[in-house]
Amino acid sequence: MKSNFDILRLKELLKDFYAVIGIRISIFDDEFCRVAEYPENPPAFCATIRKKPSGLEECMKCDRAAFIRASKGGEAHTYLCHAGLTETITPIQLDNHVVGYAIFAHMMPEENYQASIANIRSRSRHYFDSDEQMLDAIHALPTLPHATICASARLLEAIASFLQIQKLTSWSNYDIAHQLDKFIRHNLSDDLSSKTLCRHFLISRTKLYQISVENFGTGITQYIKSLRIEKAAELLKENNDSVKSIAEKVGIGDYNYFCKLFKQTKEISPNKFRNS
Repeated sequence: MKSNFDILRLKELLKDFYAVIGIRISIFDDEFCRVAEYPENPPAFCATIRKKPSGLEECMKCDRAAFIRASKGGEAHTYLCHAGLTETITPIQLDNHVVGYAIFAHMMPEENYQASIANIRSRSRHYFDSDEQMLDAIHALPTLPHATICASARLLEAIASFLQIQKLTSWSNYDIAHQLDKFIRHNLSDDLSSKTLCRHFLISRTKLYQISVENFGTGITQYIKSLRIEKAAELLKENNDSVKSIAEKVGIGDYNYFCKLFKQTKEISPNKFRNS
């Protein structure tokens, strides 16, 4: 499922929010891709870290982990990024589905300021050429009272709701059923439990079942079984691998169960099917 944003209107809105609250805000879609942010350029501290491949990788890993937590939790929460800065994230939801994420980034608390700096230095000094360069970048970051940072979660949820009210986000004509089918066919040998599929596509079990019935004519478990048996039938025709090996290649580790399921589907045993 792919979300769609009115980017031009969204950028103007983020600019207005920043003028009022003074906190940098970023919007990502449901596939964790950045849609818009304001100010558009990150502070020097973050820009320096992202110039290094290892720093950029850590930033992306940290963001993705935050996206997943927000999606699972369904509400805003505040956390420390890998570099030690305070950030708040909330899911943007439409029709009970996550269509994106909003993040207040690069916040520094006024209280215990020196302790925060010490923590940031210990986490991030290897990204900078000198301690002086790093301290200059840290001191350029905006500071906020602890009460404001705590309130940022509620404010961010309000902004996310406002995006929906203003119809700045929606679902585009993206065929999730096609993507689901493609993913299953390319991963038949792997774990394809409902839990795995729901986590990958960020949808509920109810939604997964609904998509499967509407598009495949059956529940997702039965659909996966049918694809595995069809793939096994192809392999039985194409090569001389053992039936046990073919069963494992299509994700069915229990040989006896595979033979039983194959016979139920094809009305003939795997060996007789191959010989025929």
